[in-house]
Amino acid sequence: MTKVPKSTTDVAEIVNHLKGLTNELTEMHGDLYWLAMQAQDASGNQSSAAAELNVELLAELKGAVDNMRLLLWKYIETASELDPQMVQEGLEAQRLRRVTQFLQILRDRLVYSNEDEPVSFIERISAKVKERLKGERAA
Repeated sequence: MTKVPKSTTDVAEIVNHLKGLTNELTEMHGDLYWLAMQAQDASGNQSSAAAELNVELLAELKGAVDNMRLLLWKYIETASELDPQMVQEGLEAQRLRRVTQFLQILRDRLVYSNEDEPVSFIERISAKVKERLKGERAA
């Protein structure tokens, strides 16, 4: 549903709405990330939680996010023509925030994980290699 444009746009209201959406999307990213990570249990079977997600709803969200992403890049391109230094600093700060958020997600996963269960891809591979090496030594 498309909103009818306001004759007078309240920039402060839009900024607050953008901040709220950004926070919600960041939270949703973390939730979906860990749901995807848990999609396969130790035996390789698909988790029922991941299967319960409505693919049509996910596709609609993806479309809305893609449209917004393209519009935001146009805003950034225009801003970079007006003040390239400000845009560069803003993009670098945003990259740092993304890395920090990703590290926070990983840290949260490590805190709440089962100590016997490897939590990352690298740890899973390392655990399998160690398991195989122990099996070969025993044979």
